Amino acid sequence: MNFKKSLATAALISSLVSGFNPAILNQNVQAAEGDKLVVYSNSLSDDREEWIAERAAKEGFNLEFVDGGGGEILNRLLAEKEAPQADITFGMDEASFADLAGQKMLVEFTPKWNENIPEEVNIGNGYYYPLVEQRIFLIYNPEFINGEDVPKNWQDLAANPNLEGKFMVPNELGGGTNQKAAMSTLLQYKDENGEYGISDEGWSELEAYLAKGYMPGEDEDKWQNFADGKIPIMYTSTSALPMNEEQYGFKAEIVNPEQGVITMREQIGIINKGDDKDYSEAERFVEWFGSDEIQAEWVPEFGSHPLNTVAYEKTTDRVKEIVEATKPMEVDWSFVSENIGSWVEKIKLELMPL
Repeated sequence: MNFKKSLATAALISSLVSGFNPAILNQNVQAAEGDKLVVYSNSLSDDREEWIAERAAKEGFNLEFVDGGGGEILNRLLAEKEAPQADITFGMDEASFADLAGQKMLVEFTPKWNENIPEEVNIGNGYYYPLVEQRIFLIYNPEFINGEDVPKNWQDLAANPNLEGKFMVPNELGGGTNQKAAMSTLLQYKDENGEYGISDEGWSELEAYLAKGYMPGEDEDKWQNFADGKIPIMYTSTSALPMNEEQYGFKAEIVNPEQGVITMREQIGIINKGDDKDYSEAERFVEWFGSDEIQAEWVPEFGSHPLNTVAYEKTTDRVKEIVEATKPMEVDWSFVSENIGSWVEKIKLELMPL
């Protein structure tokens, strides 16, 4: 069964926060049997799934994958709460995993490699653990954007008439990176009396950003647009930038706003399937995948910024440049977890151009 296609073609998670139809679940995933592990992740693109499958097979793992955007994977897991299909999930951010843990959908487990994770980023209380860090930031192509048109922050994009139609905006909100693009503006306007914790000014800023930017079509190559100067300003993540710079032959400049950039940490956890479930194989996978050895192999292959301090030594020079060129924004992930569903729904229904 091709799980990647089944997730994409079902139109099953067209709404990130509502409208999920549990009836179609059995069409897409079969429950794990024996030692088989079903892995749900939003971090399987660009040959990651194939790499994990091939490398894990050498260790005797029998894996099946479900691939989707971060919001899609979370929504699917929540819909399956009473009859979980996944054994393991990884790749989503702190807010998503906090939601799962809050609903008692994760199993407590402490891998040995936990000792190599900095304490300040290890916030899962034994139920989930960070693997890699992704910073979501604006970039511009210096061949086409220069001087006073270089943005200093997200708000500058809509405010500068010279940039109208020259910066990319999300065309959907099923993926974590696209959500973070919207959050980069919203989180500057927290207001306990505002709609979903955001002031009217914040919603107006986001509306202007979406209206004045360029929304790529589903079949468009956004990176080619950036390289050619058609859309010389876009946003991306730590691991995506180096590989696309190499593939498309450009060198991007990074925008580091005064407030910093949203920094998410991709987590891993074991799905709770009841007290009578044997979790030993799932624990073995988490222990293996997050280990110093495997993360050190993963890092140069996919340009990751690992949180495992041993594996970080293998990080590429370009990733280290990105880390040095950006400052993490202070994010209240509890606040995000409480409101992200409402934000996404409002943006989709009210703010995104038809």
